[in-house]
Formats: sequence, C-alpha cells, structure tokens
Amino acid sequence: MAYCLATCLGFTILRSAISQATYPSEFRLDWCVGDQCFDHSISAAQFQMRIKAYYQENRRPPLREAFFLVTLPPAYQREMLLGCPGMVVLAHLLLAESRLYTHDLSESMELVARAQGMMESPEIAGVHAEGVRKAWPYQTALDRVESTLAWMDAGGRQKLSTDIVLPHCREDLSWLGNSSLLQTMPYRTRIFIYEKCGGDESVVQQVSAFLPSNVQLVYTRLDDMADPATGLSARRDECTAYLSHVVHHFDNLADLTLFLHGDPSDHTPFGLLNLVLRGIALGTFSKLDFVHLGAPRLVATYNPCQDDIYQRAFNRESQHRLFTYCCSQFAVSKRRIRARPLVEYVRMLQLVDGTVADTCQRIGPSYEKYAGQRLSHCFFLEFMWHVVFGEDDELPSRADDTTLPVALRLKDNEEHPPSMWKSYMTPYIGGHAAFEQQGHQNWLMHFQMNLDLGRPIQKNFGDGLTF
Repeated sequence: MAYCLATCLGFTILRSAISQATYPSEFRLDWCVGDQCFDHSISAAQFQMRIKAYYQENRRPPLREAFFLVTLPPAYQREMLLGCPGMVVLAHLLLAESRLYTHDLSESMELVARAQGMMESPEIAGVHAEGVRKAWPYQTALDRVESTLAWMDAGGRQKLSTDIVLPHCREDLSWLGNSSLLQTMPYRTRIFIYEKCGGDESVVQQVSAFLPSNVQLVYTRLDDMADPATGLSARRDECTAYLSHVVHHFDNLADLTLFLHGDPSDHTPFGLLNLVLRGIALGTFSKLDFVHLGAPRLVATYNPCQDDIYQRAFNRESQHRLFTYCCSQFAVSKRRIRARPLVEYVRMLQLVDGTVADTCQRIGPSYEKYAGQRLSHCFFLEFMWHVVFGEDDELPSRADDTTLPVALRLKDNEEHPPSMWKSYMTPYIGGHAAFEQQGHQNWLMHFQMNLDLGRPIQKNFGDGLTF
C-alpha cells in the first residue's frame, strides 16, 4: 500500500534525547492512499488522562485511540514517538493487554516487544524514557500484561461450550460460513435455528453445507399463535425464540449462549461478534456473564405499557428508567441464566407467545402492516433483556462496564472520524492477527527508516474553525 509523502504531521521532531520540559499535545495527520486522502487529529493530553484513569481507576480505556496509533504506518509511528513517546509506547501496551483475550499470545508479546524497543531506541533512551516512566503509567501497564497472562495460565483460561440461538424468518444464513465476516467458530458449538415464518428443515441442509463438522445444528419450528385481543397472528420477532430456548434447554445450556438475529449485522458489527467468538474459542472469557452486542444505544423513554410489562415480567416495579443498547442481541453465561428460576422464564414466555392479550394503545409510528401485527410485549422486552439476564435497569456502555474484559470495552460508534480507520469493529480488526503477520523485523526496518514525511507542524486551533 503506497502512502504519499505530501503529509502534514502535527508534532515536533526530536532528533536526540535532549532535556526538555514539555511535548506537543495535539497532533494532526493528513495522508493519502492512492487518490484518496484522509486526515485525523489526536490529543496526547486527553489520551494521557484517559489511560491514567483506566489503570488507576478502571475507567474507560482509550482503545480506539490506541488502535489508531498502533496501526499507523511504521514511519508515522516513529515520528509520533519522537513527538510524544509516552503516548505511542502506552498505546502498544494497552493493545497488548487487550489482545491477550482475543488473539494468539505471540501478537500480544509482539506489541510488548515493540514498546520496549521504543524505550531502548537511541532517540528515546535516557531523559525521554525516564519521562515516560515517571509521567505515564508505564510500569503499571507492563504489570497488567504480566498479571493478566499469569491469571490465564493459572486456570483463568477455560474452553467454553457455545450455543447460538437464531430466530429465522427467510434471512440468508450464509454469513455463518463466510470467513470474511465470521472468522472463527468455537469448537463446541450448537446452532439452534428457530423457524418463525413457516419455512422448513431444508435450511438445515443449506447451512450444514458451509459449516465445519463439529458444529451441531438443531431446528425447531415456532408456529405463531393468535392474539386473544385481535384474533390475528402475533408477530413475535425474536422474543419467543429466545425464551423458548431458555425454557426448553434450561438444564442443557452451553457455558455461553449468543442470542442473535437471523441477520445480526443489521444491529451488531461483525468485528465485535468476532471478538466475542475469539475470546470464547480461546477460553479467555470464562468470567463473562453478560455483554450486549448492539451497536446503537436506545433512548430511554417512559411508557405505561412498558412499565406494566416490566412489572408482569419481574413481579416488581421499575425503580429507574431503562438504559440499554438497541435490538436484542447479547451473550449470556449459563450461570447468569440459571440465576433466575425456570418458572419466571415460563411466565415471561406467556407474556409474548399470545397467551396474554396485547392491549397496549399504539401512539406514534408502529411500523405495522396491520393494527396489532407487532406484539407490544415483545417490542418492549427489547428495552429490558439485560434485566431479564440479571443486569441493573441502567446498563452501562461497554466501554464503562468494569465487569467486562478489556477487549470488549470498546467505545460505541458515537461518531465517525474522517479516516481510513472509521471503525475499530471492522472484521479485519476484530479477526486478523495483524501485528504477528506483519512480522517484527519488517516492522523494525520500516520503523527505523528516517523518511522525510513533510514539514512538521503542531496543530493550530485557529485553522479552519467556523462558528
């Protein structure tokens, strides 16, 4: 991949390890790939505050920023290192900790080796390296990698069985065998296909054709029931499939169950799904109890029907508004599912299978082909699945959820930076052993090349500002 050299990089180049008090805090990079050009800005000061807060208080880790820095072309990494060594070194160590959960050990060790190699480079060794050790959580980051690896080696790494529950309504399931989208499948996996639109078992033969032989397929047909209030067929979406699975397999659950749509990519990035599957396959998610896999967050609202369904489902009133992710896709551990007695899941299933009449008044857009097509009980359950599986009413964002492995504490896609790294959740980032494949010697050779990347300038906050 050819990168143009007409590049504006916001840093100050330090050609020798001389003593100085400060480093530039804001960097702007402009670069081109072929005839397409990009720009990106990053704040070293903000990154430093965030990574310090992560290591000292377990607050949101700056994973997106770290991945951006670590995947810059090596020549750019070198110049960023010379401009602010602590930011680049700590980005490598944070990614090293994260990759322990989802990738081969060699990739994490490669990142640690690069960080240590930077600290020993002639331009950094001495006063600059001492500055990294004193002003940045360098040793804490190294210790975290070591302690995480020690925990895994001492029994924290446990191979997990996996169930994938798929409500099916004419969706194309070929994504299950598309390695460019789904790049790994845990060895002990069962896929439960719940047919809800009148299809037949031919889908099993179709899916079997592109799945490995170790994956077991189980087909179940779910026939719609008539809503007592309308006499019309209830559109049940995913809710009856999910709850039917829990009720009928309560004593035969996998270690982790993924509840997904027939086409999960509508609401869940495949990169995030790959990270979950990789962690399951490696056995590093043995402590994981619940993670929502939705991409957008839902806006919390008040609705009397929602409150009524909450009270019926949990036999108590909600004390808070319901904050969660969109669209009912998540991974749940067996121990978390079984923490709630079976009888409660049976009661919830009766709420959504047509046993209990849907009497909610429709207000606003209902997206129905006919009045009553979309079962309100199922729709409102979307706002409380996390509560069904033992989470508090207000589900924190994944980035702020301290119970999750760091590899899953990714910042939500709240905005898209104007760069080629538009999303850290792409299948490439979620699945490939990028650093291992690149090779340490190849990276080192490019890193040590002293290329002229253009006139370096520090970011000017007066440039291009409009109000």
